Amino acid sequence: MINERRIGKEEYAIYTGPSSPAFSPQLAGITWPFPFYEIQRSSGSCYVFEYIISGQGQIIQDQETCHVKAGDAYILRPGHYQHYWADPKDPWKKVWLNVEGSMVRHMLSDYGLDDTLVIPDLGDGSFLFSIVDMIQKDPVHCGKKLPLLLHQYISFLSDFLGHRTLGKSPALAMKNFIEENLTAPIRIDDIADSVHLSRSRCIHLFREAYGITPYNYYLSMKLELAQSMLYHTNLSIQIISERLGFPCYEHFSAFFKKQTGISPAQYRKRDVRQ
Repeated sequence: MINERRIGKEEYAIYTGPSSPAFSPQLAGITWPFPFYEIQRSSGSCYVFEYIISGQGQIIQDQETCHVKAGDAYILRPGHYQHYWADPKDPWKKVWLNVEGSMVRHMLSDYGLDDTLVIPDLGDGSFLFSIVDMIQKDPVHCGKKLPLLLHQYISFLSDFLGHRTLGKSPALAMKNFIEENLTAPIRIDDIADSVHLSRSRCIHLFREAYGITPYNYYLSMKLELAQSMLYHTNLSIQIISERLGFPCYEHFSAFFKKQTGISPAQYRKRDVRQ
């Protein structure tokens, strides 16, 4: 619940595509300098990622108080008391994203950012600008790309702070293995072997972290890549089949039709933006 909210000029984009309990983008935007900018919440409902382009301000989350300035980034979490405001003499300009979902919690945990509030002197707001731009251009169909971009941003924050947790999270290691091998014909045993776990343990940990089995995640990401290649390239379907690691066109066509209900040729002919 927001108890007090005084905001000046804001440019924002609202996400209107499908969402789930695992990942539900809300909106993203840019706040322009306003000396009386102030927000106070008794309990936030979403994760808030913000980067300060210019100016400065103050943040309170529960008992933690921080001064933030141009070049700093910060992360606010749901379920916490929050109060933050711009410096009246040097009000901030910032870019931000509001998002809900268990996937965000797991990503922050995987990268060792559970308790991180401020990332000082980051000096790079390009990820958040890209997210704002993506939602502005396609607020309905960008939902599958946003988790990957947010994942890259969280990884970037972790690397900047010096956290190296990839080897400590089997679920994240499996996710990385899958994303690096989308063009290969991998099996659940290959995914389990990549982290030296049994099949059942592999499935349990991955589902707990991301709400989906590792093999179904592999299939969904492979399908997304196939759809992107069909829509954005002039490559023949046979060539796309080969580049995605299918043994033949027939196998690719059967996989695609099972996942979407239509053939690759039919998908390419239709206007997928409708």
